[in-house]
Order: sequence, then structure tokens, then C-alpha cells
Amino acid sequence: MGAGQAHRTGRTVRTVKDADQVSRARQAAFDVLLRVETRGAYSHIALRKILRDPGMDVRDRALATEIVYGTLQWQRWLDERIATRSRVPPGRLDPPVRVALRMAVFQLCKLGGVAPYAVVHDAVELIKTVRPRAAGFVNGVLRNLLRGAAASPNPRGEETAPEWDGAPDSPESLARRTSHPDWMVQKWWSFLGPVAAERLCMSNNEPSSLCLRVNRWRSSVSEVARAIREAGGEAEPSPAVPEALRVGGGIDVSAIPAFQSGACTVQDESAMLAAYTVAPEPGWEVLDLCAAPGGKATHLGEWLKGTGRVTAVDIHPHKIPLIAEAARRLGLTNVRPVRADGRDAPELGTFDAVLVDAPCSGLGVLRRRPEIKWRRQPEEISDLVALQRELIEAAGRALRPGGVLVYATCTVIEAENDGVVQAFLQSPAGRDFDAQDPAAHWPAAVRASAIRTRWGRQILPFHFGGDGFYYARMRRRRSAPGKGDPQ
Repeated sequence: MGAGQAHRTGRTVRTVKDADQVSRARQAAFDVLLRVETRGAYSHIALRKILRDPGMDVRDRALATEIVYGTLQWQRWLDERIATRSRVPPGRLDPPVRVALRMAVFQLCKLGGVAPYAVVHDAVELIKTVRPRAAGFVNGVLRNLLRGAAASPNPRGEETAPEWDGAPDSPESLARRTSHPDWMVQKWWSFLGPVAAERLCMSNNEPSSLCLRVNRWRSSVSEVARAIREAGGEAEPSPAVPEALRVGGGIDVSAIPAFQSGACTVQDESAMLAAYTVAPEPGWEVLDLCAAPGGKATHLGEWLKGTGRVTAVDIHPHKIPLIAEAARRLGLTNVRPVRADGRDAPELGTFDAVLVDAPCSGLGVLRRRPEIKWRRQPEEISDLVALQRELIEAAGRALRPGGVLVYATCTVIEAENDGVVQAFLQSPAGRDFDAQDPAAHWPAAVRASAIRTRWGRQILPFHFGGDGFYYARMRRRRSAPGKGDPQ
């Protein structure tokens, strides 16, 4: 899909019913985007809260969601369009004005099935509520854009830069074309090559899917799918992970009995592979570092079939109840939440397996959290790597001889992935560990699509629709000294 094409289509054209009324969807999207822009809110959390408004129907929720994610995903591209029609650069505009213009230009240029009059009307009415003197400016910029579109030979009136004809010839042109920061695409271009980097950038701008993990000790994929359909939603089994179910239809899954009874929980397919990578045997003692909100810890608890124990650690006190509630709802008595710093893992005991779900740059989940594109800075990577290395070394010291160490991130940055694992294996802390293929127990389709790196596996969003993840698996040699033994 080229940058000059509408990437969301097929919706019924919606118009404003009342000349003074702003659509609920656009009002909700404006509120969320303004919180993201001015308060540093996370889009998925702010959107979840605002969509609970009982006055919004399914179509309103769907449109608001598209506007929020699309506006954030295409932010750089939108700002460039605004700059061609505004006498004030986007970066110098008052935040509410900038937000109103971005979301309007997104709808006009990237979203199919919307009436231009309704978009302009609502943008002007929205800005009147917070910056009434800027209403004329917003109206002028948008009408200027529409006049330019009417005179353009290109679909939807978009400009076409010379470098957009065919494949991009540099990471910088790819970054501009797909609305990403230059530094980010430069790293992917170097790591993946031009073709895969382009596919990654394009997939980052696509809607993400909602996925449920079925608790197969309480239900089945077919039973949960039937419950979703009875609630008015859409459900289809995942082609990637056996216990996964892809859900659509705009329903609130937390409100259905199957979710409340613990038959399923929300988790991305790529994240489900953590349990497949650890592959714990019944009776194992497993440590999950950085465990909140508990998706991977509870999946490990299900794998253990009610035996053994999963010690689910998180440093943040307010997140411990989230893990406890997830385990309670899923009926898991073998998951024990603990508030601790993961760097103190050896103080928690010795374990048969340790999962390091490390804090990372999050560049594999840009479809779900597109604001990360614009907040993350390249100089932050070194600080993250330092923390990741501390966590993996602490995890290694908490393992029994013969134990399994799994390192995972939701990013696509070599330094945070293979770089951390290599540094560990070449350090005194990792001298007793051997690298193994993390995909050995993965479903065949996923194993075939994931990129094999020197020390692990890299999953990209276009492989099977899951988030971008990295996994590495290591085993401590059985002859290695245990904790407290002479080194």
C-alpha cells in the first residue's frame, strides 16, 4: 500500500445530523489525542476510558479508534501536509489547534467513507470549545487543503514526491513515506534490509487485531468463539497459535461471561510465544521478571496444569494487584505475585526457569501504541540496554543447574535483543549457559516465518499479524555451580 492510498476503507459515509452538533466519535478522538499531546497519556489507555461512554454506539467507537490511531501513526506525514497550507509551522501551533488539524487532515486524506463537509465542520466546532479565536484559522487551512485536493490529479488529492515512485532508495525516504522518525528506520534498514524494513514500516501503520488467549483448562476455542458471536462480535481461530482467537465487531470482551468466568484473557499472539519458549514441565518453579499485568505469568501457570509455581515479579506496587486479579479470574492458584526489583532475582530463590520480559523501547508494538514513535529517542537505547543486561545477569544467577533462561522484548532493535544476549553469554555471568533455538516448541507456522538471528528469533508484525517480538532461550549447564556454591 502506497502512502498516497487510503488505508482504511469500506465504512458508510457519515454526516453531521445537526449543524451545531459534533459527532461523538470525533469529540472522543479529539479528547484522547489532546491528552496524548499535552499530558503524555498513552493512547490505548485514554481511548479505553473514553469509549466506555454509554452514549457511543459501535460505529462511534470504531470511528473514534480509527481517528486516534491513524492520526498518531501518520503524524509526520500529516504535519507535512499541514505545513503546505498553513502560514504557521505545525510545531509552533497551539496544541489544540495542531490536534484538530492533524485529525481532520487524516480523515480527509487517509480515511475512506467520510464526508469532507462533516470533517471540516466538526474540526471547526471542536476548536471553538477550547480556542474559539482559532476557528477561522482551522477552517481556512482545511478549505485550502480541499481546494488543492480538487485540483490534484492524484487519488484523494495527495501530493506525490519523486522518491515515492516505486521502492524507497534510502531509509530517509522510507521514513518520510511511511511517517516514521529517520533514526528508527535507519536502524531497521541496517538490520533487516530495504525490503523487510519497508514491510515493517507499512505494517506499523495498519490497525492491530484484538486477540484472546483461551484458557483451555476451563474452555475451548470453539466455545469462546461461540460466546463472542452470541455477544454480537466476530471471532476466528488464529492461524498462528492454537489457543488464540482473533476478535472483531467492536464488542467489549471484558463484559462477556466467558471473559469474566476465566475462560479467556486478552493477549497478543506473539506474547503467547513466551510460554512456548519457556516450555515448562509440570512441577517446575518458574520466575517471571517484570510480570505485570500478568499475561505471560498466567499463561505459564496454565502450562504447568495447576502444578509447580510461577513467581510473578514486578517492581511497581500498583501493578501487583493486576497480576493477582488476572490469576484469580483464570482460576490459577499456582501464580504468586511478588513486589520486587528484578535485579534482585537471586534473593527470591532458585528456579527451574526464568523469563526476563525486559523493559524495552517497545518498537514492536507501534500499531497499538503509535505515540511511541514520536516519544522514543535514540539516546534512550543505551540506558535501556544497561538495565536489560542487569536483569538478564540477575536472572542467570537465580537458575538451578540445567535451568532454562528466556529473554524477551517487544522491540526490533538489535542492541536490545541479540546485543544483550551476546554480552551476557560472553560475560562471566553467562559462561555456563548454552544458547538454544527459542522456536523449538513453537507452532510450525510461526517457527517458519520468524527471522533467525545469531542468538534468537525476531518476529515482525507482517509475519502472521502479531506484535514485533524477540526471543532467546539459554540453558544453564548441569555441571554449573548453583547459587551459593563456589564459582
